[in-house]
Amino acid sequence: MNQRIPISKVKPGMILSMDVINHNGSILLKKGVTLTDKTIQILFNKYSISEVVVKYEHNGEAKNNNHKMEIIGANPQRYTNIINQLNHLDSTGLLDMIKNDAIKVGKMMLETNFIQHTKKVESIFFQAIDRTEILELLLKFRVISENGREHFNRYIKTSLLATAIGINLNLSNSELVLLARAALLYDIGNCLVDQNLLNSDYILPKNEKKKLNEHVIIGFQILQEKFPKEISLPAYQHHERFDGSGYPNGLKNNDLHLFSRIIAVVDVYTALSYARPHRPAYPTSEIIELLLGSGDILFDYKIISEFLEVINIYAEGSLVLLNNGDVGIVTEIKGKPIGKPVVKLIYDKKWRSLHGKEIDLSTNNLYFIKKVID
Repeated sequence: MNQRIPISKVKPGMILSMDVINHNGSILLKKGVTLTDKTIQILFNKYSISEVVVKYEHNGEAKNNNHKMEIIGANPQRYTNIINQLNHLDSTGLLDMIKNDAIKVGKMMLETNFIQHTKKVESIFFQAIDRTEILELLLKFRVISENGREHFNRYIKTSLLATAIGINLNLSNSELVLLARAALLYDIGNCLVDQNLLNSDYILPKNEKKKLNEHVIIGFQILQEKFPKEISLPAYQHHERFDGSGYPNGLKNNDLHLFSRIIAVVDVYTALSYARPHRPAYPTSEIIELLLGSGDILFDYKIISEFLEVINIYAEGSLVLLNNGDVGIVTEIKGKPIGKPVVKLIYDKKWRSLHGKEIDLSTNNLYFIKKVID
């Protein structure tokens, strides 16, 4: 039985059931260690550890079950059943399916989302997914997580974009492969939290938000067992912020791993570009404005500027919907500010012809692109 308890209530003789990690993601004590008065004092006084997870005996079975549900979701039996089924299936065939699907999705996204490094990003991505442990985690996340297909696509997009930023930052090939893998798996903890919270159609109150925030700790614990810290640490740090206002430890920019800073920017972009039950998808222009306005406040501005260099927000030939209801085609992006191309108008909101009138969104502040029409 595992229980997360405040360090003030820890007693000598208790056994850790989860590694204790410091604010930088380094392991202080391994799970299975029996705590002593001295180690408890060191954790509290030297490392400011506020709570630990220990093996905890309790007569109340209901409390047992409630804690388990906090960690693996509203229906723990569903998770257990799925894992058992996966373990008895032809894993080779399933992994081949996931790999081929990832390649297909990746190629499609590279064709529509990038203006730089397409071939190199593709090569790095193929290397990143060519490992059994990566594919196994992607498979489990895809099957266990509700809305698994949408999440699967989103994390592939995150990986591709993060890799492109890494190329702009002159990372080595081996570093790029690690970054691509980290950006595929950084949110893996979300498959072991309450899916009702993850897919809620309302803004979560503080107590429920705290439960959902545990996904960063869960993800780190999953990844650190098989992967180097370059891959596990972004799972722990991707919700930290430049100014120290993030979680779980309120770390500031210089204390964060480079991969964590890159993934934090791309995570926000991809998260806001998908609709959620409690809100619609944000227009790309609004996401870009949000990121630019958060530079060196919430996010590293250098990472944001490199991100804007690699992404193709509106490709030439894209069919777009403007904020006034007009429909047009993007005809020119070169030399224009991010998100403000020239658009040839085709129809107004009542589908009346506009005869190809062109509007330059970089000089006309009354209009902006609301969304791309698929």
